[in-house]
Amino acid sequence: MRFFDVTVGRDGEERTVRVPSPTSVQAGDAAIALMKPGEAILSINQAVDDGLHHADGPPPKTQAEELAPVTSGSASVDR
Repeated sequence: MRFFDVTVGRDGEERTVRVPSPTSVQAGDAAIALMKPGEAILSINQAVDDGLHHADGPPPKTQAEELAPVTSGSASVDR
């Protein structure tokens, strides 16, 4: 798992949140949970690994986790 610094902002104000994520695209997904109404993602940069990372939020959900409530899968099949 890598860490990304995601810069978010609105109306000229910016702030940076750090999130764990396997990819930069998923880092944006993870940052959404930390954003305030009206904020936009301005940039996503991989954080330098200093061995002391502190994340501001959890990693993003996987595609399987996102679809689990929608897709019943084989567990719901009557046998």
